[in-house]
Amino acid sequence: MKTLALCAFALMACAAPAAPVLVYDAAACVPGINCTIGGHGSSPGSGPANSDFQTFFSAQFGIDLSGDSFTWTTASNANGDAFGHVDDTDFGIHTAYLWNGSAVLCCTLDDPYAIADGNDHDHFIGEDLYGVSNSGQPLFPAFLAGPGGPEAMAPLDYALSPEATALIGDIWWSVRFVAIANDDTILATWGGPTGWLIFTPGGAAPSVPEPVSILLLVPALAAMRRRLRRG
Repeated sequence: MKTLALCAFALMACAAPAAPVLVYDAAACVPGINCTIGGHGSSPGSGPANSDFQTFFSAQFGIDLSGDSFTWTTASNANGDAFGHVDDTDFGIHTAYLWNGSAVLCCTLDDPYAIADGNDHDHFIGEDLYGVSNSGQPLFPAFLAGPGGPEAMAPLDYALSPEATALIGDIWWSVRFVAIANDDTILATWGGPTGWLIFTPGGAAPSVPEPVSILLLVPALAAMRRRLRRG
């Protein structure tokens, strides 16, 4: 009986559901009528300096870019993060960047990789044709990601509701995320009849035990059985 109880406990622990994903509903909207979402804060700081880009790209590419000159756009959130597009004059760098208030963290993927917006709990949206920041996500090339680097931002786990999937249909590739609010609502353009969508987070998706959990359980139960036999 004790053996069965221990095995049952181990099974429940290893087969515990994975963390729930964020689930988005979607609705078509019309600019000037119902295409409105909330906002997020902005940093009072000045953002990165030329030397920040020199340091980051020199380290990533293994070459001395201390004499290189950069130009960049700057948007920000309330956490002091700055993000946008950056180009240089000497090495042909054209990419997006994320600066965390003291250093550049990302990115090295070439344009058209882009970070479009980021809210105050560091959820960022953009476009990634290389499939890094949107790995495992339901839309492409749009992405929802957290801070990452040095290559690209780190994809966040999210899903679309069945209704959103049916609405978008086979033109999922046309969705481009434009803005994200602090409640994670996302405004997007798409190839549908209105040209605009609003994605609204609607809850947690059901999850299932990961198959690898059961595989990890086998040696643990075998070891437990040997110990109980010796006892």
